[in-house]
Amino acid sequence: MKIKDRVALITGGGQGIGKAIALNFAREGAKIAVNDISFNEVKALEAVEELRKLGVEAELFLADVSKENEVNSMVEKIIERFGRVDILVNNAGINRDGLLHKGNLSNWEAVMAVNLTGPFICTKAVLPSMRLKGYGRIVNLSSLTARMGIFGTGYYATSKSGLIGLTKVTAVENATKGITCNALAPGYINTDMMNKYPEDQLKALIAKIPVGRFAEPEEVANAALFLASDSSAYITGAVLDINGGIFI
Repeated sequence: MKIKDRVALITGGGQGIGKAIALNFAREGAKIAVNDISFNEVKALEAVEELRKLGVEAELFLADVSKENEVNSMVEKIIERFGRVDILVNNAGINRDGLLHKGNLSNWEAVMAVNLTGPFICTKAVLPSMRLKGYGRIVNLSSLTARMGIFGTGYYATSKSGLIGLTKVTAVENATKGITCNALAPGYINTDMMNKYPEDQLKALIAKIPVGRFAEPEEVANAALFLASDSSAYITGAVLDINGGIFI
């Protein structure tokens, strides 16, 4: 996939889809900067050790992606450590379910801060060096909820819809600089975030999926690998649905 020796920053890379992407990139020879928050430091360090066992350079960089000063400091440290950032995967995300007519502003702001403001801050932080070097791959993790209305996902769906807009503008503004920006829109994925729901709800969701199961993080990681590689040099501003067999 031609990402050997590329430097990849993966936000929320300590677990779930982010970890799967990090491991997939590492198997292709990329150097990995794992970002996560201090709350998840133990799991993130375990992920880094797994990456190193694959024979690649990997480091943990703790930062809250919704805080510009922390992100700017993190990117400076990554460039100091690895020399550059070739690939950014904006994966970090949180969820707060709730009906809009009973909306909670603090939940809305928390979700927007991580899921939309975070990718903006991270993208803004890496773009200057990418533009200077004439190369970059940015992959944003959106969601199926941004493509269709799903009951109770107002905060999350809106943040992920905004991320698609950010993806397309980033693509247009940087296409002539050798930088691509694309988005993945996963559907129901077998992660801790999904498995927190009651068993009866999970069974009801699975019943709607023709293949009879949730997609696995590794399947999302394979799509991210393609978009982060030189194979996708002429693809930018795209949104790839990974919907687990859901017809939409």
